[in-house]
Amino acid sequence: MEGFKKITIIGMGLMGGSMALALKKSGFKGKIIGCDASLETLKAAKTVGAVDRVYQAPEEAVKNTELLVLATPVGYYREVLAKTAPFLSKKVIVTDVGSVKGYVERIVEQYLPKDIQFIGGHPMAGSEQSGFRAASPFLYQNAYYFLTPKHDTHRDTIKKVRAFVEGLGAYPVVTDAGEHDQIAAGISHIPQLSAVLLASMLDGEKSRSYTSFVGGGFRDSTRIASGNPEMWKDIFLFNKKEVLVGIETLEGLLRDFKHNLAAEREGGILHRLQRAKRIRDGIPHSSKDYTPPLYELVLDVKDRPGILGDLTRLMGNNNINIKEIEILHAREDEGGALRMSFSSREMHTKARDILTKEGFSLTHQKGGGIADAEDQ
Repeated sequence: MEGFKKITIIGMGLMGGSMALALKKSGFKGKIIGCDASLETLKAAKTVGAVDRVYQAPEEAVKNTELLVLATPVGYYREVLAKTAPFLSKKVIVTDVGSVKGYVERIVEQYLPKDIQFIGGHPMAGSEQSGFRAASPFLYQNAYYFLTPKHDTHRDTIKKVRAFVEGLGAYPVVTDAGEHDQIAAGISHIPQLSAVLLASMLDGEKSRSYTSFVGGGFRDSTRIASGNPEMWKDIFLFNKKEVLVGIETLEGLLRDFKHNLAAEREGGILHRLQRAKRIRDGIPHSSKDYTPPLYELVLDVKDRPGILGDLTRLMGNNNINIKEIEILHAREDEGGALRMSFSSREMHTKARDILTKEGFSLTHQKGGGIADAEDQ
């Protein structure tokens, strides 16, 4: 953060607004300039103190800035860069938060002067909600944040932007644009498409009558389908190559399952279900390759009002900081499970002892991404 004294964020929606709020929360001492086409959005950002100055005109907002963050939908990058390029300082670093990177690099090559440094960025964070009203200073906390330097990006540029990302509370992952787009298609874009298509299965007149019976499984599987349609339309088009590869893979899996089901091949069906379970169960809550290890506890809890508040107060009263918390499953009038993660073995052990003393049943304990021998 110390590498910049003036940061301009163009696009004060969920991502840009959250970035401004996170900067303020981090104690950033420089100036934050907010730019957005919506005067209402700018007023809201200024009112809550997310930014120091606001502009509707991008060319005014970027003057003398040291870090320019493009946080508009990717489809607007051409327009923004065309307007701002003549007014950028030669010492400025330009980055973005778009979820496709190959396309962005091509746009940058066309519109950004060759002597201005650019490094692509994509935080793996977001929400099905949009706009500044959904912004949060915690959106970037513990999120992977891809950085995709170009072939001519300076080492010092990468170093400065890495520090900026870490200041937001995120974990920088440096890779190239092509690899990023493959990863994003597999873990973000195809899942988004799957959620959209699943939700679309209730589009028929008869199917719509089923919505009153929808339970947690369908809601969980389709939650992200509530994302901004305009934004996702651009993402699919701008990452078309990798999304098409993902669609072909998905089609192959569906055909294979369809054939096994039609032929009543129990072995093939069971194999696919078991393999999917192993893959899903093996997905880490945090990766030791990129993030510090977390020490986790999973406990059985009663499904009653206030249980989550009671647990967090219990931890707070004992000066234990919960790094992550997740409800694994809960059904009305039945038991549920809750996962809590801690940043150190000491916190993990202290929490375990307190919860055991208070009568909670611990069903699973892990330390640093692997099971502790003492906990087996």
